[in-house]
Amino acid sequence: MKYQINKTNYHTFNIFGNNKLRGRSYFIPYPSKKEADAVTLKEKRYKSSKVICLNGEWDFKFYPRPKELPDILDTDNIAFDKIDVPSCWQFRGYYHPFYVNVRYQFPLRPPYIPQEEEVGRCFSWLGVDQKLSLRFKKPKDEYNFVGVYRHHFDIEDVSKNYVISFLGVCSCIDLYINGQYVGYSEGSHNTAEFDISSYLKEGDNELLGVVHRWCNGSYLEDQDMFRNNGIFRDVLLRISEEEDIFDIEAKTKKINDKYNLYLKAEVKDDVEVTFYLEGEGIKLKRTVKSYGGNAHTTFTDLEVKEWSSEYPHLYHIYFETSSSCIKESIGFKNVEIKKDLFYINGNLVKLHGVNHHDTSPTNGYTLTPEEIEKDILLCKEYNVDTIRTSHYPPDPLLIELADVYGIYIVDENDLETHGVFAARIPPKWPLISHNKKWERHYIDRISRLYQRDKIHENTSIIMWSLGNESGGYYNTDRMYDYLKAHSSLPVHYEGAIHSKRIAYDVGSEMYPSSYNVELVGKHLRKEKELNDRPYFLCEYSHAMGVGPGDIDSYWKVIYKYPNLMGGCIWEMVDHAVKHEDGSYTYGGDHGEWEHDGNFCVDGLFYPDRRPSTGAYIMKHAYRPIRVRYVRDDIFHVFNATNFTNMKEYELEFIFNDGTKDVYHFDVEPLKEKYVNLRLGKEVEGNLSVIVKCYDKNKVLRSEEYISMKENVPDRKGDRELPPSIKIENGKVALHIDKKDKLISNTEYNILYRAATDNDKTLTFVNLMDPYYEQKEEFISQKEIEFGYEVETKVTNKKDTYIVTDRYEGCEEGIIVTSTIHSLTQKALLPRFGKCFYLDESYDDVTYLGRSGETYPDMREQFVVKECHKKVLEMVEPNIKPQESGNRMDTRYVTLANNKNKVTFVALEKSFGLSIKPYSDRALITMKHQEDELRTGTYVTIEAFQQGIGSGSCGPYIAKEYLYSSSVDYTVKFLIKIN
Repeated sequence: MKYQINKTNYHTFNIFGNNKLRGRSYFIPYPSKKEADAVTLKEKRYKSSKVICLNGEWDFKFYPRPKELPDILDTDNIAFDKIDVPSCWQFRGYYHPFYVNVRYQFPLRPPYIPQEEEVGRCFSWLGVDQKLSLRFKKPKDEYNFVGVYRHHFDIEDVSKNYVISFLGVCSCIDLYINGQYVGYSEGSHNTAEFDISSYLKEGDNELLGVVHRWCNGSYLEDQDMFRNNGIFRDVLLRISEEEDIFDIEAKTKKINDKYNLYLKAEVKDDVEVTFYLEGEGIKLKRTVKSYGGNAHTTFTDLEVKEWSSEYPHLYHIYFETSSSCIKESIGFKNVEIKKDLFYINGNLVKLHGVNHHDTSPTNGYTLTPEEIEKDILLCKEYNVDTIRTSHYPPDPLLIELADVYGIYIVDENDLETHGVFAARIPPKWPLISHNKKWERHYIDRISRLYQRDKIHENTSIIMWSLGNESGGYYNTDRMYDYLKAHSSLPVHYEGAIHSKRIAYDVGSEMYPSSYNVELVGKHLRKEKELNDRPYFLCEYSHAMGVGPGDIDSYWKVIYKYPNLMGGCIWEMVDHAVKHEDGSYTYGGDHGEWEHDGNFCVDGLFYPDRRPSTGAYIMKHAYRPIRVRYVRDDIFHVFNATNFTNMKEYELEFIFNDGTKDVYHFDVEPLKEKYVNLRLGKEVEGNLSVIVKCYDKNKVLRSEEYISMKENVPDRKGDRELPPSIKIENGKVALHIDKKDKLISNTEYNILYRAATDNDKTLTFVNLMDPYYEQKEEFISQKEIEFGYEVETKVTNKKDTYIVTDRYEGCEEGIIVTSTIHSLTQKALLPRFGKCFYLDESYDDVTYLGRSGETYPDMREQFVVKECHKKVLEMVEPNIKPQESGNRMDTRYVTLANNKNKVTFVALEKSFGLSIKPYSDRALITMKHQEDELRTGTYVTIEAFQQGIGSGSCGPYIAKEYLYSSSVDYTVKFLIKIN
């Protein structure tokens, strides 16, 4: 079959849709109410006889040179490959994955888009691959690639009406049916629908879709993610009859303590429409005749249970005609802003959120229903109640599942023009967003977002978001006006802060310090628009690599001031590409001519959704009940929920003497109480408690470790010169026997750490670099009464230090006392500890300390208890290797093989513990997980290691978690060898 291919739509500025249906609600009709009731939510899209899902194996032809795409395409003479739909073609071997954050992949000349020519020269001044530098790049063999899709499907009855729905295509699609041009669409994450009834014939029909890598609309889709292409969401063929419903609408309104429900159905002809409301003891039905294509009714004075994240009460609404029935869930929810306070259902709320991308390590933008549900369930498991759909509308199923499980949604428009910031000197945020010529493009995107998801503004959606990092303000004002004309929900847009508009209905910022957040709480920010309305942290605590650190500093402030709404951590899931051998790659690993490295690996969960330490940090920060020890037998309890009395939670107090108590406290949401509780008995001078919080379903929501008295005794007893110790020129060897010995590492003093992602700044400075070139110079050694004293000079680019080590024998083993003194006392000291090497047979680890990865500003997420691990379990599987696995508050650690044990015991105070299968020096050079080759067992006993912060995109480490070299530090411990 031959097709005259349109080669102008994608680069014609005034065409961003052609013959495309206007936006409407997403729904799946069924022939009858009974059939609509018979399917689950995840089945709904795939089980209806009125909707055929066209997913599956399609024919595919990739044109790496767009000029090779013929003007007349004859599908009978094309050698097609096969590709699965939905999918992203970069994940199927057509071109390669390409990650870039801020920059466009083409020259910044809006609305110009490369056509058949090479991309040409691209200017930028920042990026992980080039740091801060002014550069022109002219990539080779980079074109506006084209993918041609073909699919055959059968039609039995051409008298019916047929609409094809593409739920997601990047970047655009020209659609053809049976040799004829149908229409065009751009706006990758918005639904594109075409009425194809007049193009069909009985029997076999041929569909052809031509997808370009970029279109004019790509200027509005510069999000921080892998840049993928293809038909990446489901394709639905909707079959309707004359009396079927075209669009539906539902709006709730609270009047006093009751609700009205307005329902509307848009139909082609005037027919009878029956509306139902059912659930929670309510069963209402009303039949009306449409007039002018619209039927509507209002159910009034409804006594209903309100919907919230904590209590997601849902009702069912039905829109029924003689030929079809649409079933939707609806909640009754009221969102209000009163002055600078944000209320849901009359309650002041705090939003415990994450930013969520649609991302799969094997399928790019494509997620299965099971994967979407898994993300929602992870949110519930880890105490998340809010998702910002960064930075585009998600698959509609995510919002439907949020209704069911109880997740607030900040529904974001498919809009980001961040590249205008990186491709000009000086940067010009308003380049597109303040250009009136783009107004229709902006309105098209926001209207399609609203129209698709409008049913859910009654339930999970609590705010609309105009987009991300696009400046302002003329076109963003127009989008705001559109939403305010159609919806009562508040409108968010952080990018306004880069324009004179500053904020819309809520103030918003990315990555401010907790100090600046508190200034908003006190109404002291210089921007009045941040002080006079609710304030929302749309992105905070950048979860890249180890961390994020210091989350709780935000929440102490957020809970303190009522105008602070809470916020969303960046971000939920790592973006990376998983290969058949199980390895992962990130930006720059695929031959990208520009890239932003592993900046995409910034999630709380690994790509396969295993939780990283960051997920546990978040779960703890978002815990529903907070418990704090005050003094004597007094505890402070705080209810961090929005709607639930603390009586609904069971608090189990488990003291270190083994006794337990269970409590239910009567505390209203966001309120506190001081309570007197029974204490356990001290054990060897220590008194601590682990508080476990269970919800009404007996699900563990949090664990907290509270120390009321800590005693780490010194070791006394008989002293003797240990025969197991040998020192030569300051190098220490601790012998177990003649054949087996514990040997100090080459760098026995560890003053640096292999940089975490958060040790690298947005200006591409690795703050650990000056510490890496560490040199150790032996000064002296002398015998003391029961051992030896050694002095060593340690030098790096930051400072020079004198380390004094004492090794003293006692009846239990060897007491090590190590003190560090700075000669300049002007620098920071990232770490101080003693590193020991054992061979890799020492693989069994038993320790008493924090039960997971902890640093000074991220320690409370794990309790103190005895743990049993293998060495490989003592480091974290970060996609990009870095410092990881530290354990704070350690009392002892034993490493064992099948013959011997080596134990390190804290003296006077607990130590930090690091156990790695490779040296810190080797770790510095590692780029990927497969580089993590084991060379032994490396044990570092630390006086301290500095905090983590979130400096990769947010605030650096807070002062209280940094260590000045103006102070001398000592670590003391006992080594037992047996």
